[in-house]
Amino acid sequence: FVSLSNYRITTNEIMNTPKRAVVVGATNGIGKAISCRLAADGFSVVAVGRNKEGRADEIVKNLTECSLAAKKSEQDATTQHEFRPCDAFSLEQVKECAAGIVRDHSKIDALVMTQGMATIQGFTPTSEGNDEKLTLHFWSRAAFAALLLPSLRASSMPGGPVVMTILSGGVHSPYTKYKEDPELRKKYSVKNAADGAGFYSDLFFDKLAKQPSNQGINFIHSAPGFVSSNWGTEMPFYLKAPVRFMQKLGGKSPSKCASFMVEPILQCASGDIGLVRPSSTAQGLFIMNEDATSGKLTKLHTEEAIESVWDTAGKVLGKAGVSLDDGTCNN
Repeated sequence: FVSLSNYRITTNEIMNTPKRAVVVGATNGIGKAISCRLAADGFSVVAVGRNKEGRADEIVKNLTECSLAAKKSEQDATTQHEFRPCDAFSLEQVKECAAGIVRDHSKIDALVMTQGMATIQGFTPTSEGNDEKLTLHFWSRAAFAALLLPSLRASSMPGGPVVMTILSGGVHSPYTKYKEDPELRKKYSVKNAADGAGFYSDLFFDKLAKQPSNQGINFIHSAPGFVSSNWGTEMPFYLKAPVRFMQKLGGKSPSKCASFMVEPILQCASGDIGLVRPSSTAQGLFIMNEDATSGKLTKLHTEEAIESVWDTAGKVLGKAGVSLDDGTCNN
């Protein structure tokens, strides 16, 4: 394990090289902390999240302050932050948001996705008919990654660009009903929803990472650990109260979590990534534990499961006009 301060020193030395990161779920919690940390390390941040009055100015102001606090001087003219509104419950909005980012930014060096929710609700359809929780935790993330590929492939970071989905890497169990109930419409449960999103993330991003045109991109599925954030806001009061108590008792701060989550991004900004792929393979997905060490895939991570989930994702995203063939929007 190498001290994170070493990466900050290294990245400070290359701050004159413009770098851009897209952070989805950047309005609070882990996503907000990661955005600030990346801004402090010289990245121009495209913060994506739900909109409300005054939020855009608030987010940009906070990111500018993060940049200035690190540099202790006037903000570098090449470091400019922005806010992009998007309700990730809607794959149509995800498509529109991602298309706008690609249109305005031909090069992206990092994509970090943290959007999510913690509830005990059953299958709850979005306006497009997909489950809310699975949409935030997987469908929307798969769509963002696929749609931003053209700009990610254009990155010139020494260690290659990074796509990170922060959910349950190395922690979740396999979802065994991925063929008989792929969208969790028949036997929905809190556990199945959690395992499904985590298992699907492993399989989908591993497939994406192994495509020849994407082999210069570092795809990572990470787990944040127990964080003292606003996680569980949607829970009923009788569950939210004990969760808040445990968070205060043993949860790490969002900023401490962020310091681990950004490690591979800062490594790639100055050299090679420090993670090792499962089974030490030369291609494919990285799994990252909460302390930025390398994690493992589930025992059911097979080629058959990969192809099955890829097919399901293609059908779900295809209804919103997102193609997995080349990461483009269908009109």
